[in-house]
Amino acid sequence: APVAWFTTTAPRRATLGVLQPFLPDATDGWSLALSALAAGDDFTAEARALGRAMAEVHLALAEAFPSAGPGENGRTAEAMCARLDAAAHAVPGLLPFVPGLKAAFGALATCDTGPPAQRIHGDLHLGQVLRAGRDWFVIDFEGEPSRPLAERRAPQSPVRDVAGMLRSFDYAARQRRPWRPEWARRCREAFCAGYAARAGWDPRKKHALLRAHETDRAVYEVLYEARHRPDWLPVPMAAIKRLAVWGG
Repeated sequence: APVAWFTTTAPRRATLGVLQPFLPDATDGWSLALSALAAGDDFTAEARALGRAMAEVHLALAEAFPSAGPGENGRTAEAMCARLDAAAHAVPGLLPFVPGLKAAFGALATCDTGPPAQRIHGDLHLGQVLRAGRDWFVIDFEGEPSRPLAERRAPQSPVRDVAGMLRSFDYAARQRRPWRPEWARRCREAFCAGYAARAGWDPRKKHALLRAHETDRAVYEVLYEARHRPDWLPVPMAAIKRLAVWGG
């Protein structure tokens, strides 16, 4: 969190600068995860601690910014479907999976439970966290740069951030051959367990929300990789195939 900042009110209120604490010898989560994979080391303790840290960030954000109350799952599902249609138009390889992916969004639309919408990170992955000493720190709260600022500031389900980190574990596990799906699975479980211990609710028990947000993230990844890193496209496409048919 910033330790100091200065603002202006003319011609409108705006933040001109912030002062952040310096974290000596900090290492980003992506590098730590890849190092653990290369060494064959277990990463579940780190993932669990990271889940707890992310829950603490969400609690702090909920306290600092007004809550919008229950999330509007129907409207969120409609937006997800629209993004999927646009992505499938740009990446035809998505087309065979559209019905299954929309089923995930349909389940979200009929879901009437879940954590309240709130300010979230918006673009959470292993590259957005730092470990210094034994602590995890979350950085870069600007959200997905491709989305409008108003949308990035709008209250959203914290499950979206959880889904982003779960997808990041999958990305890390696929950086080495042979791929390590069991490593990703253990990290996902540990992250959710750590999150639940601090947040008071378990993302794994919000089945419809988690599947829909993970699907939406994977669709975004497919479009991004197709445009910028075609060699990486098999990573999100593997998730698309799983999410289109998987019930969990």
